[in-house]
Amino acid sequence: MRRILIIQFILMLAAVLVSWTYQGEPALLPAFYGGAIALANTLLLSRRVTQAGEIAKTSPQQSVNALYFGVVQRFVFVLVALGFGLGYLKLSPVPLLATFMVSQLAYMLMGTRQVE
Repeated sequence: MRRILIIQFILMLAAVLVSWTYQGEPALLPAFYGGAIALANTLLLSRRVTQAGEIAKTSPQQSVNALYFGVVQRFVFVLVALGFGLGYLKLSPVPLLATFMVSQLAYMLMGTRQVE
């Protein structure tokens, strides 16, 4: 999981640089915010998988339930964080969503490589 986080962080920094290059300084905060959401999402997953592994030693069914709860938790977190950034903070949507997507794409690609 550490490797995924490092790659996500590097891609986040690259996306922030691209946002800054094309949209200037006002794009920095939204881009960092979008990448931070993706990184936090990965950290939530990592924590939930670790907890589920511990729970599985005593109760496999509760472990599955913990993983399902983790999916819901991460989904709600991303929705609330994006809503907060776009709605309340009024951050620019293009750099925020672009950096979020690039960071999430890194997670998805690296996650599938680890399964193989």
